[in-house]
Amino acid sequence: MKADVAKFVRFCDSLLGKQILRKEAAYIYNELQGSEAILDVGCGIGSFEQHLPTLNIIGLDVSEDMLEEARKRSDKTFIQGDATDLTFHDAIFDAVFTVTTLEFLEDYQKAIQEIARVTKPRGKLLVMMLNPSSEYFRENVRRPGDYFQRIKHTDTEELREYVSRFYVISKEDLFLGIHGEQVFETDDENLASLYVLVGIKKQ
Repeated sequence: MKADVAKFVRFCDSLLGKQILRKEAAYIYNELQGSEAILDVGCGIGSFEQHLPTLNIIGLDVSEDMLEEARKRSDKTFIQGDATDLTFHDAIFDAVFTVTTLEFLEDYQKAIQEIARVTKPRGKLLVMMLNPSSEYFRENVRRPGDYFQRIKHTDTEELREYVSRFYVISKEDLFLGIHGEQVFETDDENLASLYVLVGIKKQ
């Protein structure tokens, strides 16, 4: 796991990583600004907490090694925990977001159930998931030993359908073109690296 942390740090601190994080953070801010209590499920090394200092975010990750690095980058609260068994009371978060996390979980459905449980009625869910139709995905998943090879789920329609059991889908988006060292705006399915889903918790 220490090796994974080192890889994430190198990527996030690279020129490309910084460009990607700025774009993702701006998207998250635009969607979640005004939310009083926000949970980041799968926060990793705390990059979004670092980039979004004005939002009241609690970061959660299963890896203590990741959280150790996160605490160096931000003074926000970080908690070790499992996305499929959250240790929070019901309906306490105004918003929850998760970036390239659900597709790596064995039981993403249980994670969505838990996320819905801790979201307030009319609260917001923002999911950013790797777009398996993109050039960026296809290039990375072919690389031996790449983190993309750990992905368990690539069916965005299946994910959408399950989220819709708990949330009214308010937005779907294709976002963030990545080609080589270039980051650009696009909603082209073949170029956008992320599939984005926004939902409002059902009453």
